[in-house]
Amino acid sequence: MRTAWVLPGGSTFGAIQAGLVTALFEAGIEPDLLVGTSAGSLNAAWLAGDPTPRGAAKLRELWMSMRRTDVFPIQPSRILAGKIGLSNHVMGNHGLARWLYNNLPFRRLEDAQIPVTVTTTDLDTGDPVYFESGPALPPLVASCSIPGMFPPVKVGDRWLVDGGPAAFMPISRAVERGAERVYVLPCGGTEPFEFSQRRRGIGSIATWPPPKTPPRSVGGVNGAALGAAMVSAARLDLQLNATRCELYVVPAPSVVGLSPYSFAHAEALINASWEIAKKWCRTAKPVPSGPVDIGGNPITSGRFGVSESAPNIN
Repeated sequence: MRTAWVLPGGSTFGAIQAGLVTALFEAGIEPDLLVGTSAGSLNAAWLAGDPTPRGAAKLRELWMSMRRTDVFPIQPSRILAGKIGLSNHVMGNHGLARWLYNNLPFRRLEDAQIPVTVTTTDLDTGDPVYFESGPALPPLVASCSIPGMFPPVKVGDRWLVDGGPAAFMPISRAVERGAERVYVLPCGGTEPFEFSQRRRGIGSIATWPPPKTPPRSVGGVNGAALGAAMVSAARLDLQLNATRCELYVVPAPSVVGLSPYSFAHAEALINASWEIAKKWCRTAKPVPSGPVDIGGNPITSGRFGVSESAPNIN
């Protein structure tokens, strides 16, 4: 069967995917093509250049070596300009572009060892825009351009941003490209995860379900709402494609309570996700047809929204 790995976005939680791919390779599950969004597109591109356990090992090393200043440079004047409406972003994307240029194993997408798809969002139309050939750097930078944080990237006649709003979990694209079996590798899940930052004596536990408190800032509420919309669309994509391919969602550690802009937890997340996926591979079952949650688990009666009952469609 033609197998695709779909790698959604998740900012610095993309480190989780480095652990998940390691477990899949160890279980003998190898990709024939890769489809990524945002941070998942970076991982997909790297693995497409070396789709082997050796490539997975190098990906783990890359994530453990990354620092916040590599990708999220703090420039007070730029942040102030963004806050008062003089700019459409608060951080430059030069650091990310430089990191990609120095580490990406190829310059053009078609030069990868296996097919890779990079997902972006057209800022004007909201449509997903997929890149499978041509220069690799512009679409990869665009795919990671979190709206409001990084500037939009112009490619051709389109202004592009993070692929998440249009196709957070682009399973349909993988099926369109001929995938008969699809593994979704999320950047966060519901498995318990405890992180201790020994150097500073700081410990934190990522909890599930999330605490019942709303974000405290305007940006936080906007971000949470966008995240909820992407999760809702992803659930529909799971439900649609469960009947079109053999579909799996690999479990992952919870990241609730952790910062998506810190790399301090990268190594711990890699190791935790590696162990979680190794156990899962022994008894993995495909996503069933019908309503499912974001982890591909069936939604039981009484979980159809706030009404607590299935909608009457007759």
